[in-house]
Order: sequence, then structure tokens, then C-alpha cells
Amino acid sequence: MDTTDPRTGTRFAVYLCPPAESEYYRLGSETLGYDVRARQQRPLPADIRPEWQTAGGPYGFHLTLLEGFYCAPEALPEIEAELRACVACLSPTADLSLHAGRVELWDGGTVLTQMFRPSPHLLLLHALLLGRMARFVTHSPFLDRLAANPGRYPEPYQRARLALLYTPRGLDTFEPHYTLVDPFGGSEGDGKALRQRLDTLMAPWAEQTYASVALFVKPEGELRWQVWTEVAVQPVEAVAGLS
Repeated sequence: MDTTDPRTGTRFAVYLCPPAESEYYRLGSETLGYDVRARQQRPLPADIRPEWQTAGGPYGFHLTLLEGFYCAPEALPEIEAELRACVACLSPTADLSLHAGRVELWDGGTVLTQMFRPSPHLLLLHALLLGRMARFVTHSPFLDRLAANPGRYPEPYQRARLALLYTPRGLDTFEPHYTLVDPFGGSEGDGKALRQRLDTLMAPWAEQTYASVALFVKPEGELRWQVWTEVAVQPVEAVAGLS
């Protein structure tokens, strides 16, 4: 398996993904140009160029709880079972919510995202998944980035995370976000105007609560991600969902 080529190798991730029927999901999918639930491309808005969605678009609209790691394809059923076991550990009153959403340029100004503050229970689930799923990881895209640029993750804690968890991100520096444009390649003025438009567009969903998490996969040879399964945290009627 050539893990340096993003088109090859089976990958898996655990995400939050709004319901297919929600307006928030529709807007996010149209912004990215790809509906991951329907596995269909969508026309991009007039102010977003196709080359600005080459990285973000193939994933579909999602918020990362566990990064898109590589795995053995035959491990997917066991990965799903582990996800269900982790979710089952949450109490019926677990609050998987996002707060204070705002759109901003992230990752050195190359990505437009809607950033959130996680609830303590969501942060706990994120940390549990990182610890429990590491045994299934065969390779990490972050290791490729480090090989290409040895100075990319200079902090000792980042190197420790890469060695143990295959990612320099997360835990006490967890920054939950929905990617909206990646990689943004416009001017400063373009970025400001687009950020303001998207911030206004996404403002109604600055506060959110979820009742399920989704296992996403990208089979070897596929260019785009797909939803493998969703795992309910608690009965949908017990929490405030997305309209």
C-alpha cells in the first residue's frame, strides 16, 4: 500500500455529520460541492473556485472527532464494533454539543472553517476515541506531512502524540470545526468577504447538539469519502437536534 498517495489505501474516521434533511447539512454540502450522504457532487457557489475545494470537498460536510487514518480494509467491522463500544460507555444524559460557532480562517489562513467550543462530554468522547482506535491505524497522513517537512510539528507534545496516537492534534488542544473551504487560495479581500458571507450563512447553527456519530470511510482507489454507518448516542427524541 502506497500510503503517501491519498488516492490509495483504505481510510477511516469518526465525524459528526448533520442529518441529511437539515438545512445546515444542505448549506455545508453546497459550499463544499459534495453531498457525502448521497455521494453526489453539487455545484459550487459563485464565490468559491473549484481549486479552493480540492482538499475539503472530497470529505463532505463533517466535524472531526477522529482523524482520517489508514487501516487494513478487513479491520472495518472491528473498528465499527469498537466505535459502538465507546459510544455505549456514555450515559443517557451525555451532552454532545458545540458552542460559540464562528467562521474564521484557520491553519495559517489556508482553510475557512466554522470553529466551535466543545462540551466536556464531546471532548471526553474525542479523547476516548483517540486512545481506543490507535491500534487499528496502519499509517497516518500526518506522518507524510512530517516526512515532507521535518520541522512541521516542532513541539515535544506534538511528537509524543504522533508516536502514540498518530496525530499532533486534539486532546487539550482540540479545535472542533466544520471545514467550509480548503485550500483557500484567494486574496485577503476575497477571504474577508467570503468569511463574512459564510459567517452570516452559518450563524443560525452557532449552537448545536448531536445524538449520533458517524463512521466515514474512503476505500482504496476512491477519491471521495462515504458514510459507513452511524451510531446513536441516545434516543433522538431525548436531545435537541438540528432543524
